[in-house]
Amino acid sequence: MKISQYRKKGIALIFLAKKFYLLTIGDRVPTVSELCEEIQMSRGTIQSALEILKNDNVISTVSKGKMGTFITSINKEQLVTYLDNKVLVGAMPLPYTKHYEGLATSLYKAFESQTINLNLAYVSGGLNRSDGLLNDRYDFIVTSGLTADQLIKENNVSVACTLPEKTYLSEHVVLFNKDSDLKLHDGMRVGIDSYSLDYSILTSKFFKGYKIEKIESPYNQIVQKIVNKEIDAAIWNKDEVKSKNSPVAYREINGPLVERGSQAVILVKKNNVFVKSILSTTIDYKNLVTVQEGVINETRLPRY
Repeated sequence: MKISQYRKKGIALIFLAKKFYLLTIGDRVPTVSELCEEIQMSRGTIQSALEILKNDNVISTVSKGKMGTFITSINKEQLVTYLDNKVLVGAMPLPYTKHYEGLATSLYKAFESQTINLNLAYVSGGLNRSDGLLNDRYDFIVTSGLTADQLIKENNVSVACTLPEKTYLSEHVVLFNKDSDLKLHDGMRVGIDSYSLDYSILTSKFFKGYKIEKIESPYNQIVQKIVNKEIDAAIWNKDEVKSKNSPVAYREINGPLVERGSQAVILVKKNNVFVKSILSTTIDYKNLVTVQEGVINETRLPRY
């Protein structure tokens, strides 16, 4: 019985720590009844956990009668010690371009002054990152807007932040062998990595109406297969072509899907209000773009 009580009190403390972490001095504190209803615990358990936070000088409150109870002081550094996880873990593409290096750097920069730390994992393929999010390996993932739109339709995820255009990449292009006439035609062998929703969606869009053969290929082998003439074309990230000075040719494409594919979006599990709130209040879009552009222009050293 005692073990069960201690476990419940621990769960209540974690719950309250997350609640109070998102509040500031002057904010109204939810009533005990509201807290009990949200977490489905007894009044005694919630009241006991609240007393622990107050006795440890983590929070202090003042009652204003019918207006409610309000926070008068809050120690967020101490509050973090009650959390079950003191580090946010995110996943984004491998930093093989200046855009991705800049994005990783800007995210770390945003969390420099936070009491909760950030740790980024680098994972290729939006579907692989989505799988990690849904299975609780990551608290959030970074994808393109194009991938995010599809994942939201099919999974229990929601948007925490929608960043400006060209924060994910500058643009997608159609890649060809350097001896190609850069024209689309029937009979083309088109490389595609199905773990990348961007490439799958854009391939279907821009090769629509042509009788092509889709050749499944790991992302990191597509350029070499074009060079070796094993495939004729593929949708690709222009930034990677330029950064690696790849011996291939490309043709620019445009339209709403391409624009959406250039936009970075941060996704969380739909019910994870805590992580969503941390991200939305911590990330300043203007500062993020400034830091990212500094890395792209080589006026700032990357950190990832």
